[in-house]
Amino acid sequence: MRNKFNLIVAVAALVVIGMACNASFTTANISSLKFGKNDKADPETTSFNVGEKVNAVATVSNSMSKTKVKFKVFFENVSGQDKGKEAGATDVDLPSSGTAIFYFNPNAPGDYKVEATLVDESGKEIDKKSGTVNVKGTAAVTEPAKVSPDSDKSKDADDKEDK
Repeated sequence: MRNKFNLIVAVAALVVIGMACNASFTTANISSLKFGKNDKADPETTSFNVGEKVNAVATVSNSMSKTKVKFKVFFENVSGQDKGKEAGATDVDLPSSGTAIFYFNPNAPGDYKVEATLVDESGKEIDKKSGTVNVKGTAAVTEPAKVSPDSDKSKDADDKEDK
């Protein structure tokens, strides 16, 4: 009976040790996600104008090893775009705790969701924060290329010369 008890205790100890080896006990986190018109997000704001640079600043705390902040921008309420569709993304590597900065220039008014995901070296998600920014103004209009009447005539003249 005593041998069975010792066997159970030994197996339990091995299971606990095995779980501890696979577990990640990191306290690394995204302590803040701020938005602003400069790379310090100071002053902090969530209101922007069309074409204005939107800076997303994620502060990573309590990290003792390399991490990566994965930024993604999604259309939340933008005319002509599906809600939740990804509008852009980038990754920022950090050697340890620090600040990760991402920016984008929205060309249409509406609401944009910005998501910052902290991952460790193996790609395991550690923390995630998100926020929404509102962009006001008129969408940038792009006009089709204009062809001058002279360019059409010279093309016709070239065509006649080839015949």
